[in-house]
Amino acid sequence: MLIAGAVGAALYFHLGRVPVQLPDQLAKPPDGLSIVVLPFANLSGDASQDYLADVISDELTTGFSRFRNSFVISRSTAFTYKGKPINVRQIGKDLGVRYALEGSVQPSGDRLRVNAQLIDTESNAHLWADRFDENRSDLLQMQDAIVHRIAFAIGIKLTDVRAREAQTRAANPNAEDLAFRCSAAIMRTVWASERDSAFRLCEQALEIDPENVRALSHLTFKFTQRFSLLAAPDRQADLRRADELASLAVKIDPGYHMAHVAKGDALQIAGRYREAIDSYGRALMLVPSSILLALPMAYNLIGEPEQAIAYADKAMRLNPHAPAAMWPTLYLAKAIAFSMLHDLEEALEWIERAEAAAPDILLMGFVRSALLALAGKEDEARAAMQRYLANNNAPIRTMSQWDARQSEKPLPSYNPLVLARLHMFKKKFDDGLRTAGLPE
Repeated sequence: MLIAGAVGAALYFHLGRVPVQLPDQLAKPPDGLSIVVLPFANLSGDASQDYLADVISDELTTGFSRFRNSFVISRSTAFTYKGKPINVRQIGKDLGVRYALEGSVQPSGDRLRVNAQLIDTESNAHLWADRFDENRSDLLQMQDAIVHRIAFAIGIKLTDVRAREAQTRAANPNAEDLAFRCSAAIMRTVWASERDSAFRLCEQALEIDPENVRALSHLTFKFTQRFSLLAAPDRQADLRRADELASLAVKIDPGYHMAHVAKGDALQIAGRYREAIDSYGRALMLVPSSILLALPMAYNLIGEPEQAIAYADKAMRLNPHAPAAMWPTLYLAKAIAFSMLHDLEEALEWIERAEAAAPDILLMGFVRSALLALAGKEDEARAAMQRYLANNNAPIRTMSQWDARQSEKPLPSYNPLVLARLHMFKKKFDDGLRTAGLPE
């Protein structure tokens, strides 16, 4: 059973290695991410706190080294610049890198403030800067949080920079330029209704190059989101198109993790939930820090709400400062998971967060009305359902429509106990909708 899952994507660089380059090959920065993490400065005035700055610099270097198509200067080379005047342009030429990350650390009691900024070594332009305040009570968790937050933020910004360069570099941008712009635009939003202009860029890229993997992967989300939100004008056509795009992307480049995310989303809307989870697993093998918003819902749909909660929590821990629009999908998955576990108090807390974060997604209110009814809050349930039905754009207006949509994807039957659990939840949820006042 599909309870209106919503799909989202996060753009990162990807795992892999680049060939070792000889010194005479370093005059021009290599393609992809080429970066040096300069030693962070310790601003505390206490030399005994230098280790904090050194550890953070080291962790960032290690983190960037895992990204696909990256060229990252080693820690030992980067630390030769410690305590010396920094000329970023000269460092870029000496090391053959396009970007430099520099920053500072300032411990104060139980807190640690980290400032970081990304610099283009060719132009000396400051491309991105941010400040992070962390609790240092658990040093390892703190380091992990900082690494993920900086990596996530830089991943977005580098995509944006390439998109701007593409716009100014050529009057007729090539397919990859368009695909980069599509990626950057998609990253700023989550919901399909807000992404039309971004998807058009992917479509333009594919008109130039029908095998552009980035465009194929990201355009898949147009159809999977529209299907999931019950907004597809032709659901079967969207189902077929999503599978065509994602399958071609995986075939062309099985090492591109977003292709596997797209394939997982296409499999999930087709009701092939276990295969979808396998595809998401391949994406995670390539980029362990990926935010897979649809994965928790997929576990719900095979009757494993505990796993759904675990993966949703992991995504929120790894990316506590991700764009706010990403959270409703995870909130919804947690609400469904807790309701399957008969913890309606927790379920209501999460669906209320989801509805507050995404008031324009009408299905949030639809689900909330059913959960309120199941919790015995019939007056609130009926009020929520009436608000939902009062909107002319409500995608489901009767139980007959709801049953028809549910029958499109039969429940998985590989495990009788799981099947019984899902059937029981479906019956209770349907009872909740009726109690809330959804007409027959």
